[in-house]
Amino acid sequence: MPTDRDPGGPARLGIGIRLGLVFDLDGTLIDSRRDIAEATNHALRAHGFQGLSSSEIASYVGDGAPRVFPNVELPGVGAMPCGDTSVLLAQTNVTWKDLGWIRDAWRGPIIVKGVHTGDVARQAVDAGADAVVVSNHGGRQLDGVAASIRALPEVVAAVGDGVDVLMDGGIRRGADIIKARCLGARAVLIGRAYGWALGAAGGPGVARAIDILKADLVRTLRLLGCASVRELDGSFIDVPWVR
Repeated sequence: MPTDRDPGGPARLGIGIRLGLVFDLDGTLIDSRRDIAEATNHALRAHGFQGLSSSEIASYVGDGAPRVFPNVELPGVGAMPCGDTSVLLAQTNVTWKDLGWIRDAWRGPIIVKGVHTGDVARQAVDAGADAVVVSNHGGRQLDGVAASIRALPEVVAAVGDGVDVLMDGGIRRGADIIKARCLGARAVLIGRAYGWALGAAGGPGVARAIDILKADLVRTLRLLGCASVRELDGSFIDVPWVR
């Protein structure tokens, strides 16, 4: 584990860990909120938390390709089924009231993922989000949308300093983390990096991928003359589209 003396350690890099609920804007609705509530209760109790009532929480899941989710067990049912994506999208009208409903049910931090404009970021915060994740979902929903890093400055400017902004997408090396930090991201998500590593070598592969990113991040910081990511700002990069 990295230590405070390590230039890549959590204290030096400003890394913190806290429990929160992630609400993903790109997902499709599962058929039964009550079923999801029961599955969520089971997961919460397994981790020492109190369960929620069956009307208090819903889950939104992307893609919808699998017919069931074998890692989510419904009491007395088994693996949680997934509804047909096209049918659910045609029948479902998801609004910010849905996030408000989750906000009322969950008293912990909520992170809204899938934000791509300043207006949506402000709406998410107004609906109860404690943080937002700038993401174009890997370009798999609309392949012509702007890269996440292009949308990042607009979102940061829209929500100000009171809300943490994270960025998802395009993180392949430590220098990419530096760029996101310079444009105002508090942290980044590394979905593909750990996904590929997991597929190639399991848990040790994920650990190796994180080590590679960390080593490149620390090396880039040193080449920039920075002792910590806290010293990064927009002066370290040239971004034509935000001029």
